[in-house]
Amino acid sequence: MRNIVDNYSLNKVLKSLDLDQSVVFRNKSNNNYDVQFHKDIQQKIESILPDAVYIFNSQPLILFFDLTKDNRELSDLYKKVWSFDNTSIIFILKDTGIEVFNALNYIKDKKQNTLEKIDLSEDEIKRLFNLWELESGNTWDWFQKEYIEKQKGKTHRKRVNERLFSNIKEVRNHLTSDSSLNENEANSLILRLIFIRYLIDRKINIDNELIPGDVENLNERRKNFIQLIKDPENLNQLFIKLNKRFNGVLFKETEFVLTNNQADYLSAVFAGELDGDDSLFKNFFFEIFDFSIIPVEVISGIYESLIDEEKRKLDSAVYTPSFLVDYILKDTVDEFLKNNKPEDCTIFEVAVGSGIFLVQSLRRIIEKEIELNGNDDKILFSEKIKSFAENNLYGIDINSQALKVTCFSIYIALLDYLDPADINIYQFPKLIGKNLFESNFFGKLNNENNLESADFEETIKNIQPKFILGNPPWKSKKDDVIHTKWLTTNNKTVGNFEIAQSFLLRVKDFMTFDTKSALILTSTMFYNVSKTTRKFKKDVLNTYCIDKFFDLSAVKQSLFDTQESPTSIIFFRLSNNNEHFNNTVKHHSLKVNSFLKNFRMLVIEKFDQKEILQKHFIENDWMFKVALYGNTLDFHFINKVNYNKDKIFDFVKKGKLLKGAGIERGKDCKKFEGLIGLPIIENNDINEYYTLTSKSKILSESDVYLSRGRNKDIFLGEKILLKEQSKNWNKPVISYVESDSVFRKGTFSISSNDKNFLKFLYTLLISDLYNYYLFYITGAWGIGTRPAIRFDDEYLNFPIVIANEEIKTKITQLFDSLLTPIKEFYLNNIKKDDTKFELKSANHKNPEPPIDNNALDRINNIIYELYDIKEYEKDLIDYVLNVSRYQFQESKQDLFTHKVDDDIELLKRYAEIYLNEFSKIYVDEYIQVEVYTLNHFIAMNFIMKEEKPDNPIIYSENKNIQSVLKSLANTLSVSEIVSTDNIEKNLFIQKDIKGFEDNAFYIIKPNEYKCWHRAMAWYDVAEFKEIIQEAELNELNKSAE
Repeated sequence: MRNIVDNYSLNKVLKSLDLDQSVVFRNKSNNNYDVQFHKDIQQKIESILPDAVYIFNSQPLILFFDLTKDNRELSDLYKKVWSFDNTSIIFILKDTGIEVFNALNYIKDKKQNTLEKIDLSEDEIKRLFNLWELESGNTWDWFQKEYIEKQKGKTHRKRVNERLFSNIKEVRNHLTSDSSLNENEANSLILRLIFIRYLIDRKINIDNELIPGDVENLNERRKNFIQLIKDPENLNQLFIKLNKRFNGVLFKETEFVLTNNQADYLSAVFAGELDGDDSLFKNFFFEIFDFSIIPVEVISGIYESLIDEEKRKLDSAVYTPSFLVDYILKDTVDEFLKNNKPEDCTIFEVAVGSGIFLVQSLRRIIEKEIELNGNDDKILFSEKIKSFAENNLYGIDINSQALKVTCFSIYIALLDYLDPADINIYQFPKLIGKNLFESNFFGKLNNENNLESADFEETIKNIQPKFILGNPPWKSKKDDVIHTKWLTTNNKTVGNFEIAQSFLLRVKDFMTFDTKSALILTSTMFYNVSKTTRKFKKDVLNTYCIDKFFDLSAVKQSLFDTQESPTSIIFFRLSNNNEHFNNTVKHHSLKVNSFLKNFRMLVIEKFDQKEILQKHFIENDWMFKVALYGNTLDFHFINKVNYNKDKIFDFVKKGKLLKGAGIERGKDCKKFEGLIGLPIIENNDINEYYTLTSKSKILSESDVYLSRGRNKDIFLGEKILLKEQSKNWNKPVISYVESDSVFRKGTFSISSNDKNFLKFLYTLLISDLYNYYLFYITGAWGIGTRPAIRFDDEYLNFPIVIANEEIKTKITQLFDSLLTPIKEFYLNNIKKDDTKFELKSANHKNPEPPIDNNALDRINNIIYELYDIKEYEKDLIDYVLNVSRYQFQESKQDLFTHKVDDDIELLKRYAEIYLNEFSKIYVDEYIQVEVYTLNHFIAMNFIMKEEKPDNPIIYSENKNIQSVLKSLANTLSVSEIVSTDNIEKNLFIQKDIKGFEDNAFYIIKPNEYKCWHRAMAWYDVAEFKEIIQEAELNELNKSAE
């Protein structure tokens, strides 16, 4: 390690990693950093005081500390960094060398209290933490696999929010275990103690008698607080005082007093006493938590989880992530405050939960006030920010505890801006009942049990909020009488009584044409193709102008630890007449990446930012899916396929096909004797392509009491089986069965008297075109937690082009070529004895059946010809099959992000699109493509030539990054393509950088398969064409002048 730390210079260490131009250094004269952090992060960075910070996408991912000259109290530093939870790794430079730590894990035992050390050699540090590994995400992939995934679930390795949640939950369980405190009392007590500790860590004066000590001396005040907890009577006196100061929000119930045992237990919890390895308090970290750094939103969110009956059963907290709140506020409150006075910014939060939208909005309003008018006059300023809480923030929730948590959070936010920070000289505003209302969002019932306006409605309508924001509950509320009465009274339709859908429709009642709203919702309401959901979606799309739709469905596994519901954020305003039809929707989406999962960072690639007319969403049920995974060419391709009017379902209506679902037991069962004696194929035994019926499983009399699936005809003869659940979440299971057989719920069948037509249909269903089409029209595939494909609306919704007899004959032959070896495989795996035979499962130890890929290719080619599929459309299909359908699966990311610098054929096929397309435009000129393949990126330079080159594509041996960049353009440099200041210039966020020179143009992309897939070439060529044509048009216009 000596070479890296030569002369113990931080600059030299950073230079050895190529980071000297990519970090922000601390200005030691004023301890500031020349970068625009979010205000909250800025304050915490200035509290931790690293000597340098590596930033990616505005997030401080690595902190560097140089201790070769300055001494730091390391134990305090470790606590602060862990509590910060926005940094993953820290470097500490000492006289003896460099130490690297996992900033997300704090180790507490008798031997040491420290962050988890990462043991790396000099070469490993250079290999893992150089600029290119960091920017490309390779470092974070390594960090995720080695230090997060491998240890997931292990009790000794938890991030600060996980540890805080588990500690609070354990304390709560202990206090309620002997029934001495009920759940509300326990919640209230813990919240009070944490609130007091929060005030101490924030250096706020509370009571010099009960908690004596200098506000700057945290350890002294913490110890005195622990002593106070041991004294229940004096602790209760503090509660009474705080109740008065905080308007009865948190400390109102003072009738219960702690027992001595409870007091001793809680004081030990906050002290984190260690009596040995098996100590009850070993895993409590309250003495480690630094509440001056842990965001109040995290604490509030944890309490939101504890007061919600469903959420508190989970193993980790579920609350609105702050990075999603920031994303929403940037497009709403932040934009408004750029050109308006802070007092004009009114926010109404629906279903406040922890009040995170109100709290973060308040912070922004206060910051704007400071920017405009300063805060020198402390008294005037304190009254001003108090008025913001009273006049700008409004919210409702059905849970009174949630309102208390929200009020607590607002008070804390106000305290952060007070100077001096002393609760004894500041009167907090009374918000509950005036600004924060306990109410059902949909109204209240009068004495006649009829629906009428709730108490909060007049207040909200009078203030005419500029913004309505929130994260409504994601659950069915059929048992909510007020909710269901509102639906019937207003003639509204929502799927399965989903209350979030109703929230989206209800907010209209509180909006004006100046109101902008944004709600976090479950995505399924926009993808589900059921009749009720279609009606709901039509209502939404014809009522509002959708300004932006941020789709996070593809990252549902990364977004929440314990909840995998697909998520979207919808930004909307009221439509004026038919304005919505011509409105342009900004559609953003997110795909799986390590930055989101581990660092709560939204990295949105260029391909995932689109602008789409709202009328396309109105006219096409599948538009949300194409917007998420596809692009313009996919939109036109789907419409082209749909031009063929006859769907599979139409042939069912005409009687040419018979369709049905599997048998099901349930209510109103009836005996169906006609099925007795028929073989039954269990869902797990249905194989891809072909299933052989086993006579070892026969329906007996007790099996045929059924509520569904009693039409015997669908079980007779040859049939195509289609499973509701996809294989591995990414491939529909289509199987041919040749004999009589029954199947269960979760499987569907199609049969026909016309066997040739059935075989033709089978080849259509297993074709790449069908899989492509199905991917884009299904509501659950790539969206839902357990993606189920609907039978009538999706499987049978494919348009059929009728084949002539010649094609049918070819198809029949290929059908046999494909299935015969598969059938023989299963026959050879039959195990017989004297009384029965049964199939060995091909899903266990036996190899997979042989698939004739040549037959499949020929089938696909016939289907392509039948549907007149162009070359670029084949590329679109291939992209879906090899990239898109895996993008929502964390375990499948390597399939489309692997390196391709040595895949000459792939790069050639990409470059050929340019050669072919531009040859149609420049008939008198030629293009030669220079290909530069480097470890982290690949570049192509397209040079215009007057003479036809011998080799249209040449591959450079140059591997020097700086030299390659200069070959493309004199202005290009490393800092230009991996800019940490401007994400629009960052190669690894935008996924491409394009540029023009006098006689050439170039493109640079990351060394990833998906970036150099042939389908992407069509989009890239179209973008180059548009730029070139626009430049030529401008030249013509100048000449005309």
